Amino acid sequence: MADPLAVNNPVTSPAEPDLSERKLAEYLAEQPAGDFSFTQLIPTLVVDVAMPIIAFNVLTHYGVSTLLALVAGGLFPALNNLRVWIASRRLEPLGIIVMTFLAIGTAASLISGSVFFALIKESMLTATFGVICFASLLTQRPLMFYINRQFVAGDDPAKLEWWNGLWQYPGFRTGQRTVTAVWGVAYLAEAILRIVFALALSPAEVVSISPIMAFGVTIALIVWTRRYLLALRNRRIRELQQIAPSS
Repeated sequence: MADPLAVNNPVTSPAEPDLSERKLAEYLAEQPAGDFSFTQLIPTLVVDVAMPIIAFNVLTHYGVSTLLALVAGGLFPALNNLRVWIASRRLEPLGIIVMTFLAIGTAASLISGSVFFALIKESMLTATFGVICFASLLTQRPLMFYINRQFVAGDDPAKLEWWNGLWQYPGFRTGQRTVTAVWGVAYLAEAILRIVFALALSPAEVVSISPIMAFGVTIALIVWTRRYLLALRNRRIRELQQIAPSS
């Protein structure tokens, strides 16, 4: 298979066995770290965090039952997913999973009439995502490899080829599996905390805490993942530059 990292470089001769390593170091150093801004998360913060809290408190203030107020608040994350689908004009697997669980959880809450079930329906989603993370560690490539690829490469064919080509390096594979495991642990822990909150706190308190906690966990994971992967990349660049100094 052709080396996807060998871009605009002469063919390696047998007398220069370290050239491929030097090319990798140079190529990695030229890659942008990827743009990320917290302003990108403002729509999610407003729709997924603020609006469910506001809707619940307003509706219960005007006499709507706790169950119906919870169901109404849960519509906002669904609307946010629809907004993303319309903007991107494509269906993402994670978005489909979110919409499916929101629909199932809402229907089950209305059928059962259980406020407790309505409070923990998001736990089903976060727990399932955590389980999928761990299950994907047993497959050829873990879940976060594909999610990170979407953020880094998008639909750019050249960047996709570059990202896929990095899988041949053991350090990169270890990094992606580590990230996947950390996300799995975090989301399973979040799901358990949601259930504990539903058992110990009032519905109003749970509605106020859960969205903020979910948003905070996601932000913390994004920041950690970005720093961790950039640190791995920079360490690998330094190692390769020491092994194969420029000629």
